[in-house]
Amino acid sequence: MKSVEAEAVVKAREQALRAAAAQEAGSDLLTRLQQQTLDNKEKNDRLVKQKTLMNDQAASFGPFDRQTVILNASGEGFTLLENPQAMRLKKQGYINNNRQFITQPSKEVLDAALEPSENEGFAGLAKSIFGGGQ
Repeated sequence: MKSVEAEAVVKAREQALRAAAAQEAGSDLLTRLQQQTLDNKEKNDRLVKQKTLMNDQAASFGPFDRQTVILNASGEGFTLLENPQAMRLKKQGYINNNRQFITQPSKEVLDAALEPSENEGFAGLAKSIFGGGQ
């Protein structure tokens, strides 16, 4: 009988040790996940702010407005551009399809994009049809 009781005591101790080890491992995981959540809080807050501002811009800038907002490359803040200027910068590869700068252009590049090139507008159309200047 003593061997059965001894086995039961040993099994109980093993189960207690396993439960303690599992709880400790779970606690380590929980601690790591809580730290990861805190680390991601700033990033998540910034993403929520960006999405909110992008969704709210429809209230300020309609489809026929002359200006549009583009999210800066850093993800912090926006740049207000004229629509033709934004389209020229997009063609040059500065703006992606999500209306965000891929690389933040310099002031000179922004100013140059305000002016249409020779191949744009009516003059560009006339040159392409009539072959002027070639």
